[in-house]
Amino acid sequence: MSVTSLTSLDEFERAIALERPVVVCFCATWANLCRTIVPVFEKLSELPEFTRAVGFYSVDVDEAYDVVQKAGVGPVPAFIAFRGGSRLAEVVAPAPDALREFVLAAGDS
Repeated sequence: MSVTSLTSLDEFERAIALERPVVVCFCATWANLCRTIVPVFEKLSELPEFTRAVGFYSVDVDEAYDVVQKAGVGPVPAFIAFRGGSRLAEVVAPAPDALREFVLAAGDS
């Protein structure tokens, strides 16, 4: 599975309502930290141990501001785990190993 881009509030609400845990990456193309961590997130989305347990989504904060407001996102990059419409956890500007652990924990929830 790869990372699915969410561009509307409707798409976002459908994605986070899934009973399967999902991790949403909120980033911006102009943010240096996003340019560093997004490739790590994309690589994790291709690993079998994660694709079976977690859905991977992304939101460009400049393209879907209504989604950013609904999710309550502040600084980017922000990664938020959801399941069944509920927010499970959030991590901001993680190191690659911390992001891997965050996704792993989301899959275990």
